Amino acid sequence: MRSQQLVQALGTSARTAEAFSDTATLRHMLAFEAALAQAAAAAGLVPERAAQIIAAACDPALYDPPSLVAAARRSATLTVPVVKALTAEVEKRDAAAAGYVHWGATSQDVIDTAMVLQLGEALPPLFTELDGIIGALAELARRHRMTPMLGRTLMQPATPLAFGQKVAGWAADLDRASARLEASFRETQVVQFGGASGSLSALGDKAEGVMAGLAERLGLKLPPAPWFTQRVRVAALAQDAALVVGALAKAARDIALMMQFEVGEASEPAGPERGGSSTMPHKRNPVGAALVLAAAARAPMLAATIVAALPQEHERALGGWQAEWPTLAALIETLGSAVEAMAEVAPGLAVDAEAMLANMEATHGAILAERATFLLAETMGKQQAAKLVEQALAKGGSFVQALGRLKAELGDEAALLGYSPTFVDRLLASLRR
Repeated sequence: MRSQQLVQALGTSARTAEAFSDTATLRHMLAFEAALAQAAAAAGLVPERAAQIIAAACDPALYDPPSLVAAARRSATLTVPVVKALTAEVEKRDAAAAGYVHWGATSQDVIDTAMVLQLGEALPPLFTELDGIIGALAELARRHRMTPMLGRTLMQPATPLAFGQKVAGWAADLDRASARLEASFRETQVVQFGGASGSLSALGDKAEGVMAGLAERLGLKLPPAPWFTQRVRVAALAQDAALVVGALAKAARDIALMMQFEVGEASEPAGPERGGSSTMPHKRNPVGAALVLAAAARAPMLAATIVAALPQEHERALGGWQAEWPTLAALIETLGSAVEAMAEVAPGLAVDAEAMLANMEATHGAILAERATFLLAETMGKQQAAKLVEQALAKGGSFVQALGRLKAELGDEAALLGYSPTFVDRLLASLRR
């Protein structure tokens, strides 16, 4: 089968991609079929021996993914060729048992449940990594609670703030987004089992028992009803995954800007062949930030595709549902790439406090204009104070020297940072961990 590992090298992480690999996909689809046979046997609908034979045939190694792909395009669902192949494998072992394969289920039952199981494989490790990133950022913020740096608005010098406030803001927003994703993930962890159109009428009074047994065997919860065309669970998870990528990208963008040579306030961790250039040996590129920002360029559109698929027809969608699975896989792999990249950057981010101070001093006191205006306004009114400050700025030279009588007050560290250290404390206190 065609492989895209080279093309996808910058768009996924190996571990996350594995959850959506052909082997994993078949494993989860066949796990559904095995659990269904066992649950149906427990309910007295399928002979126990038939269930055992079906379960034994649910080994992904027995099946050929390329042939399944070709057949899937002819039926617009992967379930049809998988069930046919499984039935043929069971028939080799016991012809009678083959008649009980896929008992009472429909194609979407298999696909949706496999998708849910793949999310259960892919996302928990990412949550652990996100916890580590948030923890690393929180520790960095604590260390730099009182480290002054140049605040920047519209990419221009503004007033000073503590570097710790910037980092604590990254951590708090990421924690908020991660909490949302964890909650939406939990909501997805339900089995899909509705039969032909969602009534399970083929199973009669055994339906509830089979559905409950199926969910229990797969480690999933039992929903109130099948959710064939009620896709808010999936869309909410997609949106929240994109939010996490966006929160990571906010930090990545700031780090990349702080790494610019002429700024030099921070740098990603060094490592063998990490951040090098193919033509310029002197360069140390923000490679982690680049991977996160690449993910941020993709994630919103992938999430939007899943949201756009929400208006699905009646009890089985035509096109919208079929668009979800590959899009969701791409989105979670994109999330995995961003998380993996930032998990390397956050704990090893190097900070140059001297460069931060030098960049503030390079403004020749202009960053103190706001504070000077308010201090002068206490004795002469704001309009006159603003005019005086503007005149001082126009004269050039050191702004602090031009307003020499305010130098002591302007240079006071507590006054310089304002509530910034307090905001660091509040942001860190808001974290769940």
